[in-house]
Amino acid sequence: MEWILKIRYTLWGPFTIVLIAATGLLLTLRSRGVQFWCARQLVRPKTTRRADGITPFQALCTSLGGTLGVGNLAGVASALTLGGPGAIFWMLVAAFLGMATKYSELVLAVKYRQHTPEPIGGPMVYLSRGAGLPGLAKLFAVCCVLSAMGTGAAAQGSAIAEALAPVLSVPRSTIALVLCAVLLPILCRGGKMIARVSSILVPFMTVSYLLAGGLVLVTHADQIPGALTLIVSRAWEPLACGGGLLGLLTARTISDGFAKGIFSNEAGMGSAPIAHGCADSESPCAEGMLGAVEVFVDTCMVCLLTALVLLTTGAWQSGADGLTMTTQAFSTVLGDFSPWFIGVTVVFLAVSTVLGWSFYGLTCLKWLRARPWMVRLYPVVIVLSAALAGCVPLTSLLLVTDISAACMSFPNLIGLWILSGDVQTETEHFLQRTQTRKK
Repeated sequence: MEWILKIRYTLWGPFTIVLIAATGLLLTLRSRGVQFWCARQLVRPKTTRRADGITPFQALCTSLGGTLGVGNLAGVASALTLGGPGAIFWMLVAAFLGMATKYSELVLAVKYRQHTPEPIGGPMVYLSRGAGLPGLAKLFAVCCVLSAMGTGAAAQGSAIAEALAPVLSVPRSTIALVLCAVLLPILCRGGKMIARVSSILVPFMTVSYLLAGGLVLVTHADQIPGALTLIVSRAWEPLACGGGLLGLLTARTISDGFAKGIFSNEAGMGSAPIAHGCADSESPCAEGMLGAVEVFVDTCMVCLLTALVLLTTGAWQSGADGLTMTTQAFSTVLGDFSPWFIGVTVVFLAVSTVLGWSFYGLTCLKWLRARPWMVRLYPVVIVLSAALAGCVPLTSLLLVTDISAACMSFPNLIGLWILSGDVQTETEHFLQRTQTRKK
């Protein structure tokens, strides 16, 4: 455990934090501040569509399915445990910058996608075709295939077992077998089936969780101002300790905030562009705006809601961690039904994440021109990874997912810096066309 922590805090040290923040700032400028104009424009464009990919809505749900997961519940609780309330502030900062980052990723994914014969897009494609870095593209694709087994399967399988074992009073191994039986038929039917299932699961689970969390906040409304004050005031504690800028950057508050923000909304990881690059939208910027919306929904709505629930109920000081902390918070309103609600929510979130990441891994395998037997075997490996991880503590796996996120992010961020000029060009053309249509 000690060596995992050492690797994790080395990868998420000052250099990584500065790189992610600088990339977000650069792309905010290149995209003309997409965070401020995307909501206004999102309902206006009518994009042309092709018939050879998944629909933009399915791409959004597949990507949100891969994004919304255990990070929104256990990840936020873990950030509070490791970095304190101030970590939530930096999670939101990472999300604000991440909106521009994810917008840019999706713009490039659609711009440079290839048809073989189905459309394939993502960092491996724009690193190869746009940036002219085929070696880095292959490195990203390999990291994504492996991350799908870790971030996408193992962490989610452990979360399902941890959430359901106390409620159902059954061994974790039994839960693992049931998980295999549910996931394998869907994964074996390929990417379009994954997209269709995600388009049903994601809207339902998101609305349900927001309603339940909203009920808890209404009950503890008098505690919300204090919770918000705590988030802001604790964010600057490293500076107050006299550590200066280096102390701020190396503090766990910042590291955990950025790491859990990336793990949760995946902006900069390069995963979401794989789903959107396979969508049948012909407008890079229209698809890119969906990416900005994903980050907002994931972090500024779902993660912030979880954080406020944990802070207003006092669960963050209970000594519990992960899903146990989240369950305790909801129990203040839901009572004995809380473990059931969290258990069901985790199942929906985790299953959608496994489906989304399986789509990413399969797409990267196809782009790498893997042999057919490897493509057929991959869903089985994903399911086994989720099932076997049910016997591993979730806290340890969350640290591994932070390491996985860093390994995927580095090649992708290099590509975003090189191709940031393309993002600016596409954005300017899009905004000019929009102004022309209004006239």
